[in-house]
Amino acid sequence: MVANINEIQSAAAALLNEGKVKLVLGYRVRGNDRVPAFVTQADQVGCLAYDSACTQNLAAYLRKGEVRSRMPLAVVARPEVMRSLMLLTAESQIAEGQVTVLAVDEQGFHGVLDLAGTAKLLNEQYARIAPDSSLMEQLAKIEAMTPQERSAFWSEQFEPCTRCYACRAACPGCFCERCIVEMNTPQWISTAAESHGNFAWHMIRAFHQAGRCVECGACQDACPQGIPLMLLNHFIAREVEREFDARNGYDPQAEPVIGSWKQDDKQEYIR
Repeated sequence: MVANINEIQSAAAALLNEGKVKLVLGYRVRGNDRVPAFVTQADQVGCLAYDSACTQNLAAYLRKGEVRSRMPLAVVARPEVMRSLMLLTAESQIAEGQVTVLAVDEQGFHGVLDLAGTAKLLNEQYARIAPDSSLMEQLAKIEAMTPQERSAFWSEQFEPCTRCYACRAACPGCFCERCIVEMNTPQWISTAAESHGNFAWHMIRAFHQAGRCVECGACQDACPQGIPLMLLNHFIAREVEREFDARNGYDPQAEPVIGSWKQDDKQEYIR
């Protein structure tokens, strides 16, 4: 655990005691796991923990009614979670004053911040979060494939999918009340856990996250079949930055890449 966990606990207790928040959403230890902690009383903050095993993106809980009813609340947030909060702010899912950030990383505690302060911290200290080198090596191999080889590769990766939608449940960006994959009138894609439907589901999910995914890895961590979703996520995030000069989760006022346009947008696709 980080050496200054007491600072996190003290800050959480102060927020609760002063009535600034009704809930602190953080992590606690359960065996070898780190699971969400929902702290509503100052005398409960001793359960809060933070270390490198705290990988779940807690921003995903902000779409749940029982959590939203506790706003204003505080979230123990590592950089990727902070980026999710910026995304949710930009998409009008949360607003200034509803969420306070207890900003942390593996080096320490960066204080109690509002959403504007969180954006400032992200851009000053975490403007570039380098992806894992092994992921980049895998991606380079995929990019060297022919289109046919690439299609075969992804078909093989998606084949074990059981359509449990754990990836969707873990993602803070999947906040639709009803997902397209659950609609059968009309039915846009097959709901069966078979090759065609699996391929369609994962591609639709990935493109719905274009310009939105903060690469927290929660979807891949949640997948019981070990599908390498971050390969697809990182490729799309990189293309979004290259084509639209947009970095996901850094600007709480950013317009969405999908659904917005500029007069000087590239138009090479028009024939």
